[in-house]
Amino acid sequence: LSIGYQVPLCGGSDKMSASSLLGGIRTYTNLGDRAFTYEDWLAATKAGNTFVTVGPLIEFQVEGVAPGGKVKLPATGGTVNVTWNVESVSLPIDAVEIVVGGLAVEQTTVTKALSASGSAAIPVTNSTWVALRVRGSYKGQHGEIAAHTSAVQVLVEGKALFSPKDAMAVLEQIEGAIAYVDTIAPRPAAQRFKQMRATLEAAHNRLHQRMHNNG
Repeated sequence: LSIGYQVPLCGGSDKMSASSLLGGIRTYTNLGDRAFTYEDWLAATKAGNTFVTVGPLIEFQVEGVAPGGKVKLPATGGTVNVTWNVESVSLPIDAVEIVVGGLAVEQTTVTKALSASGSAAIPVTNSTWVALRVRGSYKGQHGEIAAHTSAVQVLVEGKALFSPKDAMAVLEQIEGAIAYVDTIAPRPAAQRFKQMRATLEAAHNRLHQRMHNNG
């Protein structure tokens, strides 16, 4: 997110043991005007108006723009208005956090209620992203994340949404994936191997070029 990729948040259950609740983690997608079909769900999920949750349901907007969207500001930046509403059937809500560029800049303590709403004015001087995070736990463990939305990009004119530190970290992950494919990964059919290798190389080259373009 911090290097400018508008990646939708999407997740689900990973049944690793009997202690894992199948269906306990879910992705919710706002279909908008689309019909209620699997194909439309895929398209809407790709568009990015999603949240992942173990219980609470979220409505969240930045300047009236839903997750997956963009808000544009002039070169001087400005202030964006964030509004949210959270409701839960059984999992108590501990806190709701507005996340800007990866850091919680505003927190509302809810103290175990099942619903909450709020708003905040967030100053923005550089291009960034904004999302909503809900904390709560079925097991009573402090600080667990109960729900998280995809992000809204807030783009300041003339200021790229690009963190060199995060770009380097992603570049190293791609290099690690290439090394894994070349050495210890199970070797698929020759054509499939070439496709996988080409995909990783292309991603590495694109990001490397973006790093150059951003100084």
